[in-house]
Amino acid sequence: MAPVTLRTPIGTDATLGVACLGITHPHTSGRVRAVQRLSGARMLGAADDSPLLQPFCDAMGLQPRSKQEILDDPDVHVVYVHSKSYAMADLTVEALEAGKAVLCEKPAGRNSTDARRIVEAVERTGGIVQVGYCWRFSPSVDKMQEVLRSGRLGQVLQVRAHGGCSHHEADTSHMKQPGDIGGAMFVISCHLFDRVIHHFGMPRSVNARITKFPGAMGETSREDAAGAVLNYDDKIVVVDFFSWDPLPWLEAWDITAYGTAGMMSSRPSPSSYRLYENGSIDGYREGWTDWAETGFPINWASKKTIYSPELAEIGNPVFFDRELAHFHRSVREGAPVVIPATQALNISLLIEALFASSRNAGAEVIL
Repeated sequence: MAPVTLRTPIGTDATLGVACLGITHPHTSGRVRAVQRLSGARMLGAADDSPLLQPFCDAMGLQPRSKQEILDDPDVHVVYVHSKSYAMADLTVEALEAGKAVLCEKPAGRNSTDARRIVEAVERTGGIVQVGYCWRFSPSVDKMQEVLRSGRLGQVLQVRAHGGCSHHEADTSHMKQPGDIGGAMFVISCHLFDRVIHHFGMPRSVNARITKFPGAMGETSREDAAGAVLNYDDKIVVVDFFSWDPLPWLEAWDITAYGTAGMMSSRPSPSSYRLYENGSIDGYREGWTDWAETGFPINWASKKTIYSPELAEIGNPVFFDRELAHFHRSVREGAPVVIPATQALNISLLIEALFASSRNAGAEVIL
C-alpha cells in the first residue's frame, strides 16, 4: 500500500495542540497521558455526549468542550477519535474536513463501509489519519518483519497465528455494538489481522468457522472461538482466536512463521521472540536465538475507573509512547503514516470475508 503523507506538516516550532472527540474507549486515558508526557505538545480538551466526560476530564486535567469548539479551534492541530465504533467514521471525516490530523482508535468504524469513508476523506482532503493499532509497536513485531524481509527463514510456506480476548471483555457492551462486523472476533482480533497483513499482505481467499456454543458463555456474548485459513499463492496462514482467554495480558498472542531454512515465533507483550535457523542461508549460523524485552512488564490492562467503569483502562504506557512518536513525526515533518486508513479498510474487508465464509459452512471466499 502506498504511504500517506501530510500535505502541510505543522513544523517543529508551534506547540502541538491535541483534543479528544470521544473518550469512552479504554485506550483514551493512555493516549492522553502520552501526549502530556510529550515535549512541545498540550491537550486542549475533550468532547463527548457521554456522562463520563466530566469524570474523565477531572481525572486527566482537561477542559470539557463541544465538538464544534474543538473543530473550530485553530490551536487544535490533532484530534484523537476515541468514540464508540458507530461514531468513528463521522468524527474522523469531520475532523479531516476541518483541517485536523487524526489518530482514530481501531477498528476505525463498524465495518468496511465506515473504513472506506475514512480512506476517501483522506484522499479528498489530503489530510492525515493514523489508526490506533498500537500493539504493532512492539519491538518483537519489528524484528519479525526484519527477519521475514531478510530471507533468513528461506521460503515461508506456513504461518500460525493466535490471539484472544481476556478479562471476560467479550461479554461487555464494548464488544456488542450494533452494526459492528462482530464482537471480540472483530474489535480485538483486528489487532491480530493487522499483524498478519503487515507481515504477509492480503490473502487471495479465506475459509473460516466462527463459533458460538449454546449455553457455554451466556446468551448475549457473540463469538466464542474462531479458526480460519488464509490462502496465499505461496503460503497458508492458519489463524485461531479465543474470546475467553484466561491469561490477563497478551501472553498467548503468537505468530509463528515456518520456512525452509528456519522458523520464528513472535509475541507482542511481554515482547519476545524465538528464532531458529538451520545454517543453510549464507551469513547466518545454525541455532536458536531467544530474546525478551523484559521479564516484569507493567500490566497492559490496569483497573476499572470512574471514567472507564466497564473495561479496565490501559496501564502500560510503552505502546502509546512509541505509537505517538511515529504519529508525531508524521504531523511535524510529513513522515509516512505508519498505519494508514487503508490498513483499517483491509482489516475490515478481511474480517467480513471470514464471517461470510463461516455463514456458508467454511466455503472459500475470494477477496
